[in-house]
Amino acid sequence: MAAGNFASVKLKADLVEEARREAETFNRSLGGQIEHWARLGKALESAPGMPVERVRETLAGKVTLRTLSLKEQEAVLDQLHDRFKTPADDEIAAYAALADLPGAVGLDEKGRLVQRPLKPRLRKAS
Repeated sequence: MAAGNFASVKLKADLVEEARREAETFNRSLGGQIEHWARLGKALESAPGMPVERVRETLAGKVTLRTLSLKEQEAVLDQLHDRFKTPADDEIAAYAALADLPGAVGLDEKGRLVQRPLKPRLRKAS
């Protein structure tokens, strides 16, 4: 990207540190993590059937999915469904890296649920 496509902003240090930890978990840059959170927030705020104040309460951790009305739950889950259908390249890479970790769970080539061993299995010596 050209240098003109970036802007600097001031953010609270605790938010930046939280974003840094989350970025490391999902193999994103710090800026990529904050952009990811911004996209999620934007999607939630524009979710049909969910008032902005309710979105703010949800983002502040004051609301759980169970406490939302059925219409609000449907709106949130629809947004999440759409988001998961089209993950960003960095999300695909991060989940691929997680799949390689001991204990990871996923589907094999036949669609069966499998789990990576937590410890490498030792083979008997011949």
